[in-house]
Amino acid sequence: MNSCKYHTPAAGPALLISLILLFAGSAIGNEGQTYPPGDKQESIAASVSVSASGSTDRMIPDTLFTRELTKGVVHTRYLVNGPNIMDVVAVDLSAPWLHFKTSRPETLTQTTQQVLVADQPGNRVLAAVNGDFFSFETHRPIANQMVLGHFAHGVPVRNRYHFAVDAEGRPYLDALSFRGTLTLPDETTLSLQGINRTASDADILAFNRYFGTRTPSGSGILEMVLVPDVPVEQPGSGIDQPMRIQALHEGGETSIPDNGYIIRVQDSDKAASLASSAAVGDRITVRAGFQTDHSGLVDVMGGGVRILDDGQPYSGTNEARHPRTFVAMDRDTTTVYLCTVDGRQMTSIGMSYRDMADVLLQLGAWHAVNLDGGGSTTLVIRDEVANSPSDPGGERRVANALMLVSTAPEGETERLKILPEDFTLYPHESQPITINAFDGFQNPVSVPDDLTWEIDPALGGLDDGVFTPGQSDTTGTITVQSGDISASAEVRIHHYPSLTAEPEELGMAPGERTTLTLYGHTADGITRKIPLDRVRFDQPGEALYLSHDGTVFATAHGSGELGLDIGSATLSIPFRIGGDVVTEIIHDFADDISGWATPAQTHRAQILGVDPNRSTLALQNGTAIWTFVDDPDRDVDWDIRITRQLRQELGSQLYGSYVGAWVKADDDLEIRIVIRDGDGQLEAGPAVRLAPGQWQLIQIRLSDSRFEGYLNGDGRLTREGNQVNGFRITGSGKEQQGATVSLIMDRILASPFPLDEDQKPD
Repeated sequence: MNSCKYHTPAAGPALLISLILLFAGSAIGNEGQTYPPGDKQESIAASVSVSASGSTDRMIPDTLFTRELTKGVVHTRYLVNGPNIMDVVAVDLSAPWLHFKTSRPETLTQTTQQVLVADQPGNRVLAAVNGDFFSFETHRPIANQMVLGHFAHGVPVRNRYHFAVDAEGRPYLDALSFRGTLTLPDETTLSLQGINRTASDADILAFNRYFGTRTPSGSGILEMVLVPDVPVEQPGSGIDQPMRIQALHEGGETSIPDNGYIIRVQDSDKAASLASSAAVGDRITVRAGFQTDHSGLVDVMGGGVRILDDGQPYSGTNEARHPRTFVAMDRDTTTVYLCTVDGRQMTSIGMSYRDMADVLLQLGAWHAVNLDGGGSTTLVIRDEVANSPSDPGGERRVANALMLVSTAPEGETERLKILPEDFTLYPHESQPITINAFDGFQNPVSVPDDLTWEIDPALGGLDDGVFTPGQSDTTGTITVQSGDISASAEVRIHHYPSLTAEPEELGMAPGERTTLTLYGHTADGITRKIPLDRVRFDQPGEALYLSHDGTVFATAHGSGELGLDIGSATLSIPFRIGGDVVTEIIHDFADDISGWATPAQTHRAQILGVDPNRSTLALQNGTAIWTFVDDPDRDVDWDIRITRQLRQELGSQLYGSYVGAWVKADDDLEIRIVIRDGDGQLEAGPAVRLAPGQWQLIQIRLSDSRFEGYLNGDGRLTREGNQVNGFRITGSGKEQQGATVSLIMDRILASPFPLDEDQKPD
């Protein structure tokens, strides 16, 4: 390999990991968390505000929390200026039970689902990240992948770097390009140009069980069914073995044997020659590997740009900031880092290649490769997503995954854990309790049968796994024990005989919103805020809506009372909604266009029919101007997404509100408003045809009957949390061949009633 030679593992990385655990914070417990579980987001948000207030050119990592996943594996979350949230899993390779493996499902599958399939006793998946870039059309990775010594995808690629491990578990990072040959009985050698590819310009390809059950359709081709002539004893870099022709077929859609290959000869001359000379039973030697001198590789994951090369950071021109997934190694390749950076969110905007390289150098990395990022970026710890994926619907389905696996044998129970580890209850609530057990490697084991509990009766009681609070304002601990092993959880019981609120009564105009704060008062004079999501209440009618986050929305004219109940006390708040209707400006392009994706930043699958590199977004005279240049080489209809990258900045609209925007186009286009509902799903409104050269107010009421599922939606909206995600533009590609079309947008508005169509832009 060019520069990442393997060295015998030393004690340095293990010591470094121990020091990280030691100094990460005095509050680290069994799971190493330095924040109370209920305050995680608040802690991150507070840190983000501090980070954002200071400006620096260096990407300075500040530890948010650290936890040990097993011996030699540490998961650390960092806050990096930007702001950015970065997760790093550091793996000490001196541990003999730690291994890296790749996963290649039959179709696009979420990383969590791939982990659930792979996770078995004796083969526990500790952490996993999404893998290679892939095609949304074919569902196949872009670069090479090997799984346990077998090619899942082989392709001759240039300048795409890969992460790989050999049979001894030694890691490599290098540019890998597929190379293969066929040796016929007469010693003639033919070039094999890929495995599980569908390239039409390749002469000879191979297909195995990772492609599916059958080869693609085709005509004028020859397909040879090959099975091993002798059993394969030692998996290595692909295959280098004698095979036997089991059958010959003219045409495609041939059944692929479980332990063999289909050799597909697509060049007509070579197909005709082999058809006349080859026969069932003939022996053919298939060799497949890589152009660089690597032998014995058993798991390979394709990637993209090398962002660290012998300690030298990426020096290219790509400065775009996006969610990122990347793999790194230290200088002597004894520590491997699985890394993700969240992006396209208020708490984390994403990193450039140089940003990543800067942080990695500070963490001790020396080599690193970028994997697929954007909406694909996912880190799974055990079987749960640990980062915050940026796709509207959450975790994206991907082509493959890179997993850290522990083969440590299951041991005796050494640790118990109560879930949740701390919780707060009000008199009207209860809390289900779960007990988990772990061995010395923190692998899950069966919960012992001899559990005993210690609970102060003033706190409450536990019945059939459900904890019910007592009737006093107090704090305490519940403890479970099995022999010499025990675990505890902190419990807080809030008991308030009386309530007050700010404001004491609500006077608002339709379209306005305010915040309601509720206070509870104990018998001994202590006052605390009560989160509205812990309070029982019924919505008081059409005029007012109270969100569980404490936001009050005035939705129509009217009056009444809002009743609140916490079990030990109740409170009624009078309200009156009257006056002129207030229209909210969700976004005014007179201010800026920051955060709106340019055509070049939009995923190619969501900007069809135009050339994204020649299309632009600009701010001019207080309006946003999207200029789309038709792709003359593709005769396809336009289907273009206009979207906001920082989704939290677009405001939240209630079900039943009206949203709209002033737009103008210089050509005949259709436009739809796209809404992201409170569950993160995308819904598209009806198409509105734009009259060329005229300002138009396009608007729609947030109602299920007016929306349809878009991308990952089902056409149903949530009661609250609906956000304007952007717009969808469609048009006839045949009518716009080679044309340049401009779309101008002035303001995005919202109101509980229909918007005023007389207020046209200047």
